[in-house]
Amino acid sequence: MQEFIVNYINHLSTFGQVAIVLNVLFFVLSGVIFRYIVKPTDDVERNKRRIRWLRFLNFLLLMIYVIDALINGYAENSNKWLLQLSQTGLVLLISYLFIQFSHAWALQHYGKDKSIDGEEVSSRTYKSEMMHIIIIAITLIASILLLVNIWNVTNWLQATGVLGGLLVILFATKDAWAVDSVHGLILLYNHDLEPGVICRIPEHGVLGVVRKISLTQTTFRDLVQKHKIVVPNSKLRTTKIEILNRTGQTGWNEYIEYKIGYSTPAHVVEKFLEKVWEVACEKSNALNFDKKPKISLIEAGDHAIVWRLHYHLENIYQMKPARFCINRCAFNLQSEFGLSLATPITHESIDSVQANYPKEEINESNDSTTESESN
Repeated sequence: MQEFIVNYINHLSTFGQVAIVLNVLFFVLSGVIFRYIVKPTDDVERNKRRIRWLRFLNFLLLMIYVIDALINGYAENSNKWLLQLSQTGLVLLISYLFIQFSHAWALQHYGKDKSIDGEEVSSRTYKSEMMHIIIIAITLIASILLLVNIWNVTNWLQATGVLGGLLVILFATKDAWAVDSVHGLILLYNHDLEPGVICRIPEHGVLGVVRKISLTQTTFRDLVQKHKIVVPNSKLRTTKIEILNRTGQTGWNEYIEYKIGYSTPAHVVEKFLEKVWEVACEKSNALNFDKKPKISLIEAGDHAIVWRLHYHLENIYQMKPARFCINRCAFNLQSEFGLSLATPITHESIDSVQANYPKEEINESNDSTTESESN
């Protein structure tokens, strides 16, 4: 067996020997390639699928040589189509790896490294994506030319029908890739949405951190449930987006409102909210005790007064946990200050309201009503 393998490898051409060596190397080093050389994505399963896919392609190409060896041994009259098939597979494999390496190179030279809630993330930019598109186009053209020469179908290049058919296919599928790709480039060019930016999109019910912007879609991470939210770029370009921070900024001015009844004096409410702030600062590291909050009376409603507590967040990524902490502290302290956070339901008749008015004003209003009726 060993003698057969050695004789068969010696029988192969230089191209065949190089192809087998490359396939074996790629099969063994596929994990290293997608973990250390090509920057992995945030999706662990996707990285595993890319490794399995690369190894599967290597295995298929190696099987072509094995089948050729089993059918023809190492004779000189081996099937030509097997050689062409192996060359085609090798061209596609190298093209795929070249695109992956070039994307990693574009991200390294033109991308930006950002810190998102303590996690370092390499983000795409307009320059990196444009460079990647150019490299993909050049790679595809070079691959097509190589495949044409491998299969000796150079006359296809002279037939306008083939090129026309490719153009028709591209035009027919433009709605699936062109629209979102153009919008993705516009989003990257404007620099409004970048990894690390917290956005609120009321139309889609999104409140999350931008994780990745690709040519077709934008990925968010929900602030509360931490799950991924994927929105097509064309949808983002036609909806209202509230950008709560800029890249690198972790501070944020937030507020929370409480409805408290009219029976509670203003100074009691102020002391209550100040105490809530002190206790919340002790329990949450996203709040700074030295930065005092601002307490405002926002609205005198039908049943209660709307009080607003303005405060500063040290870490905007903890927006929801900080709010939950303040609400919990307010709930625990309401009995201590003799007030209730429940909105009271109050009904007051007109007679009782008039009873609080001076008698002179009531008499004047009644006299004016009588005069208008007599007229």
